Amino acid sequence: MGQRKIEEEIILSTLKKVDKNIYLVEGKNKGRFPFCHSVLITDKITALIETGCGRSRLADIEKEFAPDMVIYSHGHPDHCAGSSLFSPERLWGPEECKETNGDIPRMAERFVKQDLKGDWISFMRETPEIRDFKVGNYFGREHVFDFGDTVMEAVFAPGHTDDHYCFYLPQEKIMLTTDIDLTSFGPWYANPESDIDDFIDSIERVKSYDIETVVSSHLGVIRDDIHERFDQFLAVFKERDEKILEFLSSPRSMDDFVDKALIYRKYPYVASILRFFEAEMISKHLDRLMSKGLVAKRDGKFFRA
Repeated sequence: MGQRKIEEEIILSTLKKVDKNIYLVEGKNKGRFPFCHSVLITDKITALIETGCGRSRLADIEKEFAPDMVIYSHGHPDHCAGSSLFSPERLWGPEECKETNGDIPRMAERFVKQDLKGDWISFMRETPEIRDFKVGNYFGREHVFDFGDTVMEAVFAPGHTDDHYCFYLPQEKIMLTTDIDLTSFGPWYANPESDIDDFIDSIERVKSYDIETVVSSHLGVIRDDIHERFDQFLAVFKERDEKILEFLSSPRSMDDFVDKALIYRKYPYVASILRFFEAEMISKHLDRLMSKGLVAKRDGKFFRA
């Protein structure tokens, strides 16, 4: 629709100015899962990044701005649930995992084990209201989006998922960290494809950019103590290792770990899925600790070596 000036009072109450023509679109539930914050860029080409802010808010954005391009960072529903509201020719997604994204049953197969597919699909259809969608365009590593005066680089950052990207705006020194979200919960790597070592490498690489502003998908805009926030986020991996080793004061089964909920602490909704996610993350830590000779397994139980 071309460049559009937004007055200081801002047309939509959910828009918060980040930098000149760059706006945070506040997500439902304050951007917490199963929603996220989106970003709107009004330039010669108007772009919306992430479609997980809530369908009603996306409808408002469509009505007021009719984005030329709509981009999602990875295949998690809290980041792409509203993609079905936009035509395929406007929609851009990662080239990684393009064969599954948009196909809800295949996404379920990717993110949870077979006997949880029904629970996952029901929850994702009901709460973030994901619907099947088709993607007309794909971006890959080091792709540069040119919106006019604003450019945005795609930063491949796997570990969280195989198709996870962040986005860097070099002129403004803004990093959209997507699910390197710098929340106090810490990194999330509970899908079968998630990988702790890849995640750590991605965080370190993203942190190395010249960043003056972070836009986190679940926290919003961060301008202070950015490098310290990255370090705190990285430290959670070690903290979880230490909790696991402490819990292994006596031999423990995986059920013991899941019941203890060292990472999630509690399972407030769709407990079957959250317990699966807990087990996935604990298993990844235990594998790394066993590879370091700190943990061993015998007769179905883990113990400190």
